[in-house]
Amino acid sequence: MSEKLTEEEITTLREFKRDLFNLYWERFGVFYIHVMPHPKLEIGKRGLLNAEKESGIVLVFGDKAVKVLDSKPDYLFAELQFGSAWEPTMIPWDAVFRIYDKFQNSATQLRFLQVETSVTPEENVSKPKVTKPEVSGDGNVIRVDFGGKRNE
Repeated sequence: MSEKLTEEEITTLREFKRDLFNLYWERFGVFYIHVMPHPKLEIGKRGLLNAEKESGIVLVFGDKAVKVLDSKPDYLFAELQFGSAWEPTMIPWDAVFRIYDKFQNSATQLRFLQVETSVTPEENVSKPKVTKPEVSGDGNVIRVDFGGKRNE
C-alpha cells in the first residue's frame, strides 16, 4: 500500500466507508469496526493500550453499545460504552480497516490511510480505542475475545 492516492481517490474511499457504515448500521443489529491507530483517533479518556498502539482496536456498534452517532464526511463521532462508562469517540474514516457483522456473514477489509509524519502515534493520539486484540506470532492475524456470551 505504498501507492499514493489522489485527493479525489481519498474522498471517494472516505465516502465509501461512510456509506458502508450506514448500511451496516441500518441492516445489522450488532457489528464491529477494526480501527487502526491514527493521530486524529480519539476514544474518550482511555486511549490505545499496549498492542492496540500497533494493531488497532475493534469497536462494537449496536443499540446498546452506542448512545450518540453522527456521521461526517471525514470522521464518525459516537458515544460508545466501555465497561460502564460512556466515552466520546471520534473515528477518522482514514483509520477504518475492517467492518464485519456479529456472525461474520459479511466482512469487508478496506484500505486505511497511514498519516505520513515523523512524530510517533503516541505523541499525536490523545484518546485511543477500546478493545484488546491479541496478536499472535503467526503473522498479522488478530484474534479478538470479546468475553461476552458465546451463544448469541
